[in-house]
Amino acid sequence: MAPSRGRKWQTEEGRAIIKQIVVKKVPQWTGGLRDWQATVIAWILDGEDVLCITATGDGKSALFAVPILVLLEVAKNPAMYPGFGDRVISWRIGPGIGELVAGTHVKPAFGSALVEVD
Repeated sequence: MAPSRGRKWQTEEGRAIIKQIVVKKVPQWTGGLRDWQATVIAWILDGEDVLCITATGDGKSALFAVPILVLLEVAKNPAMYPGFGDRVISWRIGPGIGELVAGTHVKPAFGSALVEVD
């Protein structure tokens, strides 16, 4: 799938925002993202398909967790990240989604059904 909104997360500003959000949301992760992780996460946020092959324990889990954290943070505070809050988040998780996205502009989707959250 080609990126439909350009490659804004792959810019220096986009990568800086990713790293800033990780520091804010995961303060116990003192080393932050590795450069290769920030690059791959930017690709994911820009809608690019990614195949990542790396050693066990090298940090692949961050590649699915961090984009969610980034998009939730941007959805909750769009004024802090102008130009980066236009991405729709798709969800495949169960009960509790309402509390998770409360106060955001996130539109959860379960499978092929969109769910309205007040």
